[in-house]
Amino acid sequence: MWNKINAWFKHSLTILWARVVALAGLLLAAGQALLADPNVTAAIQAALQPKFIPYYVIAIGLVTEIARRRTAAKE
Repeated sequence: MWNKINAWFKHSLTILWARVVALAGLLLAAGQALLADPNVTAAIQAALQPKFIPYYVIAIGLVTEIARRRTAAKE
């Protein structure tokens, strides 16, 4: 079973990470209707404060770098 899952990502952690990031974007886009609710918006803003966005971007970049280096090491 793991081989089938691994084959779906073409044996690349980088592709897996790219699909996870894309899925998160799709979920956020689909959840825009929920984001129109002031209560939900306030809860999200409390959890994802704008001052932390640079750190989120840095974390995404680091995970991407690690995933790519791991895959590149196998080549």
